[in-house]
Amino acid sequence: MTEAYLEIKNLEKRFGKLWALRDVNLQIEQGEYVVILGPTGAGKTTLLKIIAGLIKPTSGEIYKNSNLLNPFPPEKRNLAYLPQTSDYSLFPYMDVWENTIFSPKMKGEKPYDEIRSLCDEILDMVNLRARYNAFPDELSGGMKQRVALARAIAADADIFLFDEPLRALDARLRIKLRTEVKKLVTDLNKTTLHVTHDFEESVSIADRIIIINEGEIIQFDSPKDIYDYPTSLFSAYFFGETNLLAAKRLERKNGTYFVQIKNHVLAVENIRSNNSTKTKKNDKNEVVIAIKADKIHITPQNTIEKETDSYNYFHGVVSHSYYLGKWVNLEVTVEGISRDILVAIPSSELMKYKIGTNVILYVSIDDMECFEEPWSRIRKIEAA
Repeated sequence: MTEAYLEIKNLEKRFGKLWALRDVNLQIEQGEYVVILGPTGAGKTTLLKIIAGLIKPTSGEIYKNSNLLNPFPPEKRNLAYLPQTSDYSLFPYMDVWENTIFSPKMKGEKPYDEIRSLCDEILDMVNLRARYNAFPDELSGGMKQRVALARAIAADADIFLFDEPLRALDARLRIKLRTEVKKLVTDLNKTTLHVTHDFEESVSIADRIIIINEGEIIQFDSPKDIYDYPTSLFSAYFFGETNLLAAKRLERKNGTYFVQIKNHVLAVENIRSNNSTKTKKNDKNEVVIAIKADKIHITPQNTIEKETDSYNYFHGVVSHSYYLGKWVNLEVTVEGISRDILVAIPSSELMKYKIGTNVILYVSIDDMECFEEPWSRIRKIEAA
């Protein structure tokens, strides 16, 4: 295995009695684009600030290319940090061009013509070449954010630390920039940590994703592996649109696990044990089923010639629908289940599923995750 370019060992941070980070261990390769995803207050920004040297950890070590960073102040770490602040830490007395060119000019490591060419390319990327002589107080919030992003990339640092770099931008520009930023830093072979709340943004740009909650790393994997093989109930719920259903564990038969939701019996491939130190073991056989909205097969009931009594089927009625462009989210009410089941379908099929339509839902045994968790965990996770 290649030696990690950025390595974090046993990192912890406590503010008074509050643990902001607990036992964080990460190995990130050079040139990797890593997205940090988690709810508000999970510890995402604290992690970036500790790596940048702006906050001292309570304990733990940070290595860059095998060199310990802890003793070095921020300016000696050669990291570019883009903060999540209203003014984006721009120099108010410098125009767009001067803000962008400041770091590489001060370093003096490259000829001016090379610096100018790079900064021109970056300002073109963020659509600000025409405003190169404008000062920060003449710019909108979204423009200021783009200047800050341009300045961070122009710094030619070893590692980029981006904290919600696209949050103030309109939807179209956000989609354009996330692609171009990923391409540029990949071409430069720069290691990047990018904090976001946006699921779509994370899956579109990340080589790997860190799922973090309450200061702990929940999962660190590729977007596909987190989506298809979540290692915890939190990962399953937080990454994509997911149904969480309370169920009872039944006996295992012929190598297959069975669970029951009211009068519905489901066959599941496996039941993941609860290894969390925060969650008490329960002896009530309570488990939670996680099913992605786009992995549920739906069929109008009148198209089924013969009623099926097989496992993993639900009979229900479409109660609501939400048009999302390419996709439509349907809410299906199923007798005996206290919450509607969310189903994602292509918008081209919307006319088949008008409100009030009787439907049959089917979930493959491979498309469900079952976790040995008390039902009380559902509300706690949904509230995160």
